[in-house]
Amino acid sequence: MAEGERARLGEVEDEEGEESVEKEYSGETEVEDALANAPEVPQCSHLALSSQSLASQTEPSLLKMLEQMTQFMGQLTQEVTPRDNSKASDFKTPSMKAPDSFDGTQAHKLTAVIQSCQLIFHNDPANFFSDRKKVLYSTSFLTGRAGKWIEPYLSNISNEDPSYLLNNWKLFETQFFTLFGDPNEVRKAEQELENLRMKESGHVSLYIADFRSLMSRIGVWGERAYIHVYRRGLASRLLDQLASHSGTFDTLQELMNVT
Repeated sequence: MAEGERARLGEVEDEEGEESVEKEYSGETEVEDALANAPEVPQCSHLALSSQSLASQTEPSLLKMLEQMTQFMGQLTQEVTPRDNSKASDFKTPSMKAPDSFDGTQAHKLTAVIQSCQLIFHNDPANFFSDRKKVLYSTSFLTGRAGKWIEPYLSNISNEDPSYLLNNWKLFETQFFTLFGDPNEVRKAEQELENLRMKESGHVSLYIADFRSLMSRIGVWGERAYIHVYRRGLASRLLDQLASHSGTFDTLQELMNVT
């Protein structure tokens, strides 16, 4: 390239550089002028005051809204709760016939009276949760000779000794059968119980049902006697199983549970 052309190119580049510098300088000047003429920014204290003002205007409306919601929830609870309680109060156990009164002269009715009481006890365990409640309920159906028998015990109703007749259902039941049961019926039931035998191919539940039925007609035997007779009447296959059982049985129910 000729030296003259190089010189001209150098002059052109110098002129373009000067124009670029002038533009940058003028741009910076315009920015400084704009900042100088800009409106004044509010101070933080003004912003805080305006925030407090906004909060003071908003808080009452929020409190009112919360109050309305609380009232609504209270009304909803009042509407729902009575319906739930009414459903619970509407539920009742099946009504059951009260036991017939017993005057002590009709021995054949004695078992039916006791069984009616026991059925009510099982149907309403919440009310008959103690021996005392069971005995006192049963005595309310005693009249005549039977009523006179229980009167001395009722005169000492505050006695809380567990061995006292009014506090011991088993004792009450035993004496009741002993005093007012038919001796002939009791002897007959005892004989049937002693001769009761479980069939080798039979189910133990049937044997237990028959055994319990005869027990209700006797009512005066002790646990050991019942255990002995029950065990003697079992099928041989169950006796073989019991032979491998260690320990003794304190109650008839324990023996029945194992068989």
